Amino acid sequence: MQKDSHMRTTDLLSTLIKMYRLLWTVSPFGLLGTIACRLLLAFQSIAHLYLISLLVNSVSQVITTGQPLSEAGRIILLQVGLSIAAAGIQSLDGIIMTSLKMKAKFHIEDRMAQQSSRLPLVYFDRPDYYDSFHRATASQNSLLLIDASFSIAQSLLTVAGYFVVIAGFHWMLAAGLLIFAAPSFIVNMQLGQKRFIQMIMQTPVARKAQYVFTLLVGREAAKEVRLFGLSAYFIERWRGLFWQNAKQQVGLERRGIALNWGVDSLNSLVGGALMLGLAWLGTKGRLTLGQYVALTEAFTSAKNQLMAISSSLALMYQNILFARELFAFLELPGEECPLQASLPSGDRIEGIIDAEDLVFNYPGQSNPALSSVSFRIRAGEKIAVVGDNGAGKSTLAKCLLGLYPLSQGAIRFGGIDIGSIDPNELRKKITAVFQDFVRYQLTVRENIGFGSVDRLADDDRLEEAAAKTGASEFIEGLADGFDSLLGPMFDGGRELSLGQWQKIAISRAYFRRAEVVVLDEPTASMDPITEAAVYENFLHMAEGKTTLLISHRLGVCKAVDRILVMKKGRLIEQGTHEELLKLGGEYARMYQIQSKWYESTENGPAKSGYSLSANHA
Repeated sequence: MQKDSHMRTTDLLSTLIKMYRLLWTVSPFGLLGTIACRLLLAFQSIAHLYLISLLVNSVSQVITTGQPLSEAGRIILLQVGLSIAAAGIQSLDGIIMTSLKMKAKFHIEDRMAQQSSRLPLVYFDRPDYYDSFHRATASQNSLLLIDASFSIAQSLLTVAGYFVVIAGFHWMLAAGLLIFAAPSFIVNMQLGQKRFIQMIMQTPVARKAQYVFTLLVGREAAKEVRLFGLSAYFIERWRGLFWQNAKQQVGLERRGIALNWGVDSLNSLVGGALMLGLAWLGTKGRLTLGQYVALTEAFTSAKNQLMAISSSLALMYQNILFARELFAFLELPGEECPLQASLPSGDRIEGIIDAEDLVFNYPGQSNPALSSVSFRIRAGEKIAVVGDNGAGKSTLAKCLLGLYPLSQGAIRFGGIDIGSIDPNELRKKITAVFQDFVRYQLTVRENIGFGSVDRLADDDRLEEAAAKTGASEFIEGLADGFDSLLGPMFDGGRELSLGQWQKIAISRAYFRRAEVVVLDEPTASMDPITEAAVYENFLHMAEGKTTLLISHRLGVCKAVDRILVMKKGRLIEQGTHEELLKLGGEYARMYQIQSKWYESTENGPAKSGYSLSANHA
């Protein structure tokens, strides 16, 4: 237990040092400025105590001996000047701290954004990542650590001065002063630790409550919530999750309040005893009236400072734990980048793509999503990957793109292992459209131009990419053309149909002009005529490029060089359309099922009672 406590203390000190290093990096002059302000304010409190002692003695002499008021007046002027100076220092400190915290917040969030973009994509399939990110995003809690630590340092300096003054009269008074701090410090430290542990335990429920609330108030689920009458269900679900956490939090705070009441009662008894001790010293002639008033003021102020220190220490302890989560997130290992990119210079990826015994497991899943997958793609070859839902098609594409690290096996581009290629260099030569493509709530120019962000201003290239997918037809009707804002999130944005968004996404892939093209169900939301036109344009554009088409629809398979058939994470067949039909295996079965639906549509209603167009095949 003692070892664990020592390790925890060392860990907390290490986190505190990291936070101050961060502040030094963000604004060294701001950090030094606020330290200077806090030192001056601490000494101001001690100087104020000394002036009170002089003033009371001087006024006492005026009353008892008729001494002139000039001495007392000078002391009062010094006090007024000291108070004005202290107010100015506090104002300056507030300005410095506001700037320092704003810069620190920007620095933290900037690093978090950069870190998120560097993490391997597989992290985003892990629930524990989202829990960690949820806690790390509480950067405001980490920033409270700055205020708490400076307040403690200022209070400690002030109390140290008071302690020296009080100890100079009697050591028992100083010892009694320390008794004030110990119980409150222990109680508040334990409460801080319990609050943080509670936060850790409640994070999954808090995220779920936030998700359900988003379903209620967000646009994404609005149609189904209304259509299926889900609002009452989701509201009740959110209430249950909210109060599940809230009741635990209220219970902990009740225990904390009860403990602090006991501590305050003890402190009142000790305070009364110390006041009695001061009065006893006065009867022995060891205190002047000014000294008695000053000591009473010092004792009261020191007591309040010590109570504030114990509360601030508890807050700092709790927020150090938040900061530890932040730094743990920032220190997660990112994608490994070799010291030197191994791909040849230029736009082309030369040679063949080899996949050898690929195995991939999603985090927390016992069954592999890919198992012993091997194949070879020649440069410029067009490949279709087909299979049922869950067959591993999209997972395979993400592994080939270097987005998922393999559990076993190897992928080689032109004989170079993908693990030895700088991911950024590799992705410059690859483009893709995924099923869950992003609908950026930004301009048309950005939505298409993100395919090659350094060419956003190239209107000719934008027009060419839009024309190839048919997106130019509706872009021309927008008020500001390529500079029109898309999506309903911001004022003036124009919402598109799902099919139109998909054309934008495919245009973005065209805009990149990469040598390897991956399309993961790129036409799922298009009508059959548009789909056929897009595929025709795509295959023309992809002439000479290495192409990977992932699709449930087998019509396009006639136009590719080879077909890979996936089932339950394994590659079970490969060949041309004619070869696989002759084989009479899984591909032939799938093709026959889709052909029957087309035939039933042409000859009459399907047995299920509705007509299935080619778009449903």
